[in-house]
Amino acid sequence: MVKSTCTTLVAGVILATALSCGARLKAKPGGDGGTATTGTGGASSSGGRNGSGAAASGSGGTGGGSSGASSSSSSSSGFMSQLRNVPVDKLDLLFMIDNSASMGDKQVLLAQAVPDMITRLVMPNCVDASGHIVGRSDMNGQCAAGSLEFRAVHDMHIGIVTSSLGGRGGNQCPTDATNETNQNLNAHNDDRGELINRGGAMEVPVMNAGSPLNFLAWFPPVPANAGGTTPVPAETTVGAPGMGGTLIGDFTSMIQGVHEHGCGFEAQNEAWYRFLVQPDPFDQIQVQNNRASLVGLDSVILQQRSAFLRPDSMLAVIVLTDENEEVADPLSIGGEGWLYESAPYPSSPTYGAPEGTIECSATPGLTSGPNDPNCTSCAFSSIQNSPNFAERCPDDPPAGMQGFLDPSDDSVNVRFYHQKQRFGAFAGYPIARYVRGLTAATVPDRGHEVDGSGNYVGDQDGSANCLNPIFAKDLPTDPNADLCHLERGPRTPDLVYYAAIAGVPHQLLQAQPGDGECSLRTNSSDCPQKNFFSQSDWQAITGADPEHYDFSGIDPHMLESEQPRDGLVCSPTDQTDDCDPINGREWSTNRKDLQFACIFPLVDAQTGIASPKDCMQPQYQGACDCASGSNSQNSPLCQKTSSGKYTTTQIYAKAYPSVREMEIARAMAASPSGVQGIVASLCPIHTSYANGDQTDPLFGYRPAVNAIVNRLKNSFLIQCLSQSLSVQSDGSVSCVVLVAFPNISSGESYCDNPGLGLSRPTTGIVARFQQGQGLTASQPVCLLNQIPTVNADYANCASSSPTAIPGWCYVEGQMAGICPQKIAFTRDAVRPDALLTVQCSN
Repeated sequence: MVKSTCTTLVAGVILATALSCGARLKAKPGGDGGTATTGTGGASSSGGRNGSGAAASGSGGTGGGSSGASSSSSSSSGFMSQLRNVPVDKLDLLFMIDNSASMGDKQVLLAQAVPDMITRLVMPNCVDASGHIVGRSDMNGQCAAGSLEFRAVHDMHIGIVTSSLGGRGGNQCPTDATNETNQNLNAHNDDRGELINRGGAMEVPVMNAGSPLNFLAWFPPVPANAGGTTPVPAETTVGAPGMGGTLIGDFTSMIQGVHEHGCGFEAQNEAWYRFLVQPDPFDQIQVQNNRASLVGLDSVILQQRSAFLRPDSMLAVIVLTDENEEVADPLSIGGEGWLYESAPYPSSPTYGAPEGTIECSATPGLTSGPNDPNCTSCAFSSIQNSPNFAERCPDDPPAGMQGFLDPSDDSVNVRFYHQKQRFGAFAGYPIARYVRGLTAATVPDRGHEVDGSGNYVGDQDGSANCLNPIFAKDLPTDPNADLCHLERGPRTPDLVYYAAIAGVPHQLLQAQPGDGECSLRTNSSDCPQKNFFSQSDWQAITGADPEHYDFSGIDPHMLESEQPRDGLVCSPTDQTDDCDPINGREWSTNRKDLQFACIFPLVDAQTGIASPKDCMQPQYQGACDCASGSNSQNSPLCQKTSSGKYTTTQIYAKAYPSVREMEIARAMAASPSGVQGIVASLCPIHTSYANGDQTDPLFGYRPAVNAIVNRLKNSFLIQCLSQSLSVQSDGSVSCVVLVAFPNISSGESYCDNPGLGLSRPTTGIVARFQQGQGLTASQPVCLLNQIPTVNADYANCASSSPTAIPGWCYVEGQMAGICPQKIAFTRDAVRPDALLTVQCSN
């Protein structure tokens, strides 16, 4: 069907839309997504997207994560990987903690796991030659027996952002709302993506967090820190929960102060993106003539980001949430994406949101559903004015009409669930935005995120006009400064991690009895979480391509649905609420909520005795799932009497399918290193200490924090090459090592220096590399000399000793130390500030 107009009409409001003009998308078969490509230093999407906002996958899409075994296998098609030339001695941890309703019990579990995480980072385990733990090091990183599992962290920043970014131009989540359990406190519906510092129940700022910078700095008086300073008061004692002025005490207090009364439109990923990545974070969203615009600059974020994020640190983003992201891009759909965070829907004759055309619902032999090229919004003028409008947009009973849904079919609580299928349009951001933000050297500023019709194009190389602040050397604090054209810093993408403790059943993440990770267990419920996930594991978690509604292979518990899901036998009419060991049973949502991914009992950690919440008590006001009259009171979360009547006592906590968070982690797990995406279940394996053992490694979120530390420690160790290479008959491997020099401006003439082992690569390679690394044409990119295995200086290269021939060599086996294989450099072969990339065609 040819669309004849570039405007749409929503009850008298004219909108611009890409559904009828400017769609550059080359659709994949049966879909409307872009084609994923991987470029130097990050991912981008080739092709645009129509007004649905359906995302193209970046960084290898949502392809399966690499396992430790598969990542070191031989490659037949070649690969590219960035290399580090200097050790990492700093760590920046950014926690994104969901502060919406019912998150309090999960925040408690996080606070209980934090001491394990922090203690292991600053005082790592001591291990023997077989890798068995024989003790713990002291704060100086010294072991009484054995050796360190990794170098102790002596310089660390820890901060918190929340999921609340306000109504994004809509009428929900007012900034002046109060905390329902304490009217003297704000509800914190809009934390603006800024670091927060709210300590304890009364939100007293933690002194060591240095307001207004609002983060903690671990900087003990050890020799490695001699002469150094911190931007906030240094934490020098590890401490314990409740001990003010210590690292653990202060951080657990800050977690407690997050609270659970924030905005129900959770912007989990947009919050960390706004703080870390957005070159020009806006100050506010203005809506004029029903079109949104982003105005001003958030100077607080600029100040906090500059102080928090070091250019040479390892960076980890840790997301704690119990549901999928629900955030509107206010600029989408011709500047009216903000409407989807409004209730009732503005200007709707029925107060329901616009419905999607009949093509958006899959009908065998007729339509393919939301991927159908004719799936669009019934509110667009090209559809409203078409002669077959009534056929394509039938009335939604009982009160839906004129292409708008009946209000009972448009609960604001599920406004972002399967938007394209339900509404014919998607008002959020693509997953590729966040994958690019974590991996690519360049990202868009506000003026380049969407095209003139509201299509998100910021994940395309041509629109990514700014250096990514994550990969910058110095971050400006002055809003009047050039926030886009920054100098490239030393951080490489392999030093950026993403971890999601979110809505996924722990059963999908656990090893099985008899596996290497669970070899001594006979009960599957006591198996630990896997270290790595296979392609089939990931497919069970996310499906094949959830952004394009391809859920093939997905476990039914991970499907977002208002209705009972096919493949799950425990229905809403089951008499027992523990029929399904993962989520209890399906329940009657009344189209106001979604089915659960998993649930877990509320019990005392020490004894395992039930510790329910009485939702009628004041301390649970507005943050309890079984309150009188609440929609979820008929769910398996609530206790019921012997007569079958449900009460206001909550006995289980829940998590919804966190599909978007899982997708980002999956894309990060598909990175060359295969370790940068980490997932863990919000529903614990053990909700209390097994047999009263307070060291139980499966209690609460210990599996999550252990998985995070196990991944992070890779960056403190020697950097291993992800794949083995074939050595040619002349002793060489089919690779080149490119070296970029961001602090030199002499151009390619710098490469004419064989005494440094440098030479010029071809012009085409240089241009692509400079673009991918965010470099200018005056910053040289050189080839570094390869020292083949037959060269007399090969042994010196392999041991990083000085040699007459500066350069690099490929080593494996015993010569590679703890790595199966690695790229080694002669000592002082390249400058410490150089950026190195190996490209191989094995």
